[in-house]
Amino acid sequence: MTTHLILGSNGVVGRETIAALRAGGHSVTAVSRTTSSDSEVTHIAADLRDAASASRAMQGADVAYLTVGLPYSTRAWRRDWPVLLRNAIDGCLANGTHLVYFDNVYAYGRTDAPMTESTPIRPTSRKGEVRAGLLRMLDAARDEHGLDVTVGRSADFYGPGASTSAFNMFAIDRVTAGKPPTWLFDASQPHSMTYTPDIGAALAVLGTDDRARGRVWHLPTAPALTGEQYLALTTGDRLRHRTMSMGTMRFGSLFSSAARETLEMAYQYTGPYEFDSTAFERTFGVAPTPYVEGIAASLGRATART
Repeated sequence: MTTHLILGSNGVVGRETIAALRAGGHSVTAVSRTTSSDSEVTHIAADLRDAASASRAMQGADVAYLTVGLPYSTRAWRRDWPVLLRNAIDGCLANGTHLVYFDNVYAYGRTDAPMTESTPIRPTSRKGEVRAGLLRMLDAARDEHGLDVTVGRSADFYGPGASTSAFNMFAIDRVTAGKPPTWLFDASQPHSMTYTPDIGAALAVLGTDDRARGRVWHLPTAPALTGEQYLALTTGDRLRHRTMSMGTMRFGSLFSSAARETLEMAYQYTGPYEFDSTAFERTFGVAPTPYVEGIAASLGRATART
């Protein structure tokens, strides 16, 4: 039986990938620094930043899914991402493991056209430069050492329990607390969002369907709505929402590292941010979850926690 290894299993994408693989009847092993509360999944405690620890965890794996999430910090990304990826690459090469790498769109930089798998890598932020460097590492490992790698890329994500999602934090969680939802900078712009259960299901496809192997895929994402439309779906009332201005965020950056880290990515909200996943949908016959359903499920999970 094929062994599927989730590297970074405690984050929302890792959890959704585990759920999708298990639903498909696959054998799954979860890897994270802390123990898992899921008694039905084999768990290995490992620090993927440590080469020896990562190597031990990856022994015998047929497919490894790199779904690690790091703190939203350029400094942390520069320090830890290259090490994490190098250890994952080395482990895959040593074991003949197929690597499924979960990526975001930061390396594209600002683009006014809808993003496709053919969009050039032209980062316009420090975080985007880190992500572009990771893609170069993958390309070099594939071209020079024969790494078997498939990339699954999503837009901004949201979903049940997606605690690090901007939409969850500024909209879902605020509505659950009885507060008006907030959108960043310009609520009139179209902005794509990928539903986390769809991400998990799609990554499972990339690791189990040979048609996916060896290329970059945009994961299933519904056509973009505007910020105003998303907020209306969270409240049923188009007027009951707020937009955070750039000035407010800049002021907040004087005191908040999270605000400082967000500012360089403001272009994702001040202009069109549209993500095209047609290739995946047509190839695998998969449709993305409509936003009305995804937002309702996210609100339901958040409400259940309170």
